[in-house]
Amino acid sequence: MTDYKRRGQGAVPRKPSKPPRDWRRALRLTAQALGAGLVIAVLVVGGRWVAHQDLARDWRPMAVTTWEVNEILVYEDRARLDAVMESFRGRSLLTIAPGDVQQRLEQLPWIAEVSVTKAWPDRLQLAVTEHEPVARWNGDQVLNSDGEPLSRPVAELVLAELNGPNAAAKRVMEQYLQFSRVFSGAGQRLNGVHMHRRGAWTVTLDSGIEVELGSKDMLARTRRVVVLLNAEGVAPDTIEYIDARYPNGLAVGHRASSEPSV
Repeated sequence: MTDYKRRGQGAVPRKPSKPPRDWRRALRLTAQALGAGLVIAVLVVGGRWVAHQDLARDWRPMAVTTWEVNEILVYEDRARLDAVMESFRGRSLLTIAPGDVQQRLEQLPWIAEVSVTKAWPDRLQLAVTEHEPVARWNGDQVLNSDGEPLSRPVAELVLAELNGPNAAAKRVMEQYLQFSRVFSGAGQRLNGVHMHRRGAWTVTLDSGIEVELGSKDMLARTRRVVVLLNAEGVAPDTIEYIDARYPNGLAVGHRASSEPSV
């Protein structure tokens, strides 16, 4: 039967067959491509991480090289302040928080307040307010204007000596200030104030006079002492002590005599 007749009878001509695919080779190429992509991805991510670590460690634009204090420190040790500030040297002004500097400096004994300003490109400016010393306290400390016992300031100061129970520092300072105002009316300065444990008070004037005031009516008693010191004919330099604990009078002991007068 001819080809024409076969086609006429519905026979379909056979298509030429394709060569079989090499699946192993395709899989190998795919695996190689994926492996290469994974290596590249690891290298990119790792490089970015390393670069980030280096920048985080070494990126210090506008690093601090110095600092300035608005005025000369009187009571706080400048070397102690500089030691604190050394921890900020080399750090970037962009990353330093002024509040951190302020907090560190205000931990120093005689620094009351600090204002920190960034001065571009490499400086910190410090506006420092120091505590004000009022009197020595129990021999080895100094009271500030808030009645807080602090370590001795670096400055050598002539201050009154206050003594009393440790918990009574603020009260002793307040009483000292009150006594000082009263005795200044007689041209006398206080050299010391002592609060005894039972509440009695003794003051020492800069002339060397020791005044016993007891534990009550101290203001009225100090005024009686001032009247005596201002009285005509009285020479305070000759008086050794004054006992003001009497209800209506004073006992005076003179340096040249051991006999008190009432």
